[in-house]
Amino acid sequence: MIRLKLNEVFGNNVKYFRFRKKYTQEKVAELTDTSVTYISQLELGHHTPSFDKLEKLSKALGVEPFEFYVKRDFKKLPSRVDMADIEE
Repeated sequence: MIRLKLNEVFGNNVKYFRFRKKYTQEKVAELTDTSVTYISQLELGHHTPSFDKLEKLSKALGVEPFEFYVKRDFKKLPSRVDMADIEE
């Protein structure tokens, strides 16, 4: 049985929801008034957000806050958003 730490589950979900919206880390950082480095660190499971930042992420990515903590069976997340899919 593979176990994930809660911060890793959170990070994978941030990345998943970001990709679903076709947002870059830069876009999420802009929408949440944080840095790209912070978003990257969240996705890697190196940080745990405050409730304020959790609310901002939830709003920016269009999901309920609890959804970040639901363990999902990710086979493989791509490492980047395909910029060709992003409309200006």
